[in-house]
Amino acid sequence: MGWIVRTGLMALLGLGVAGCVVADFSSDDPGFTEAPGAFEGRFLAVSDADMAGTAYADGQLEPFEGALDTMILFDDGAAIATAPAPNSVISWPQIVDVHPSRPTAYVIETRGAALAGLQAMESVYSEFPVGTALNIFDTSGADLDRTLELDGLLENPQSVEVSADGRFLLIAQDTDGAEIAILPLDAEGLPERGEDGAPLIRTLALNPPYRKGDSERRLRVAHLSSDCQTLAVNVANVRVQFYRLALDGDGLPERVAALGEPIDVGVRLAVGRWTPDGQYFLITDVNSYESSLAMLTQRGGQVHVIAPPKGASAARLVDSARVGRFAEGLEISDDGTRIASIAMGRTYLPELPFLEVWPKRRTYSLHLLSLDLETGELGILDEIRAAGVLPEDVIFDETGRNLAVATFHRRKGADRQRGFIDFFSITGEGEFIAQGKTQAVMRGPHDLVRLP
Repeated sequence: MGWIVRTGLMALLGLGVAGCVVADFSSDDPGFTEAPGAFEGRFLAVSDADMAGTAYADGQLEPFEGALDTMILFDDGAAIATAPAPNSVISWPQIVDVHPSRPTAYVIETRGAALAGLQAMESVYSEFPVGTALNIFDTSGADLDRTLELDGLLENPQSVEVSADGRFLLIAQDTDGAEIAILPLDAEGLPERGEDGAPLIRTLALNPPYRKGDSERRLRVAHLSSDCQTLAVNVANVRVQFYRLALDGDGLPERVAALGEPIDVGVRLAVGRWTPDGQYFLITDVNSYESSLAMLTQRGGQVHVIAPPKGASAARLVDSARVGRFAEGLEISDDGTRIASIAMGRTYLPELPFLEVWPKRRTYSLHLLSLDLETGELGILDEIRAAGVLPEDVIFDETGRNLAVATFHRRKGADRQRGFIDFFSITGEGEFIAQGKTQAVMRGPHDLVRLP
């Protein structure tokens, strides 16, 4: 979740805790049966168990015995295997990816683990240690095996993607130079090594177009088009800059150059997706300012469609659609014609009596949109709501008729110490159906990716 908690709201919530008896959590069970959902194919979820989802607002981590950052493997809607996998929700949901043709998954850690037994933080952004790790897993069987752990190779990684041809990893790093790290991959999908045995790595400085008044002068996520050369970067959460990668004889990036001028769009940008043909770049807008008040009053988020620069034409905003409040995760169906947008609403707010009737606090929303691949225009098809805290990501199955949603935890009692993957379906008319099925996992699922 890519926003900063302001001390004003922290102080307000602190007064609420001190002055009120905490309400029970009895009214937020979505009524889903704990059973595998209808979902064709295999996918991965990663859980950050270090904090409760409401810690974004009140700093209360709620540690519990057995909490461990985890990767979960799903097959046809059922969780079949788990493995320890350091990762962090202090990020946009773009920290795990899979190889297009090998059973290999890659997970970066944007923030390290909290100290054992630590109960609370003033700010979960500033007090978790900076992450440096890249872990690689074999997903070929019924178990998850960690094949490689690289720690110290990266510097504050923010997002990871595998090129469409499987030749390299591209990792955005929030360094002073705002670099991308390029790791060449061998035939097995593992990092190539030099004569000294160390993984090969190239770093290319992006020199992002920061501007006076930018509150976050940092690199957030970088998304590579299917041509393996066009890069879209979320700069400071307020604009998109496109870049062109120059490839060497081995098909690896060796230089990078800005492609046209940046385009400012929306209020607070999050993660993006390219259409399969690379004609359009879509990015979510959580529509939340960096203020305490905005955490209580922000309007609906948006999905923006941007046409990248082409020839003498500058990048341009093609269309936007209003979706749910704090819309973070985004997914495009395989044919590129449907968009799923997950929005957490205000579910990050803690359970306090003076917030009991605050709207959009108990349920999240899932929107289904259509995308015209000729014009880039969006249409709203349907919306459905369910109970849960901090849902950040959603994926389609291989049929495009079923979806899985990562729900950090519920509000009810012991279900605050478990995460959930909720399942939904789409009718032929483009309407949502709640399957009423869920799979409980380690607390904190926040990023999903489908296996090829």
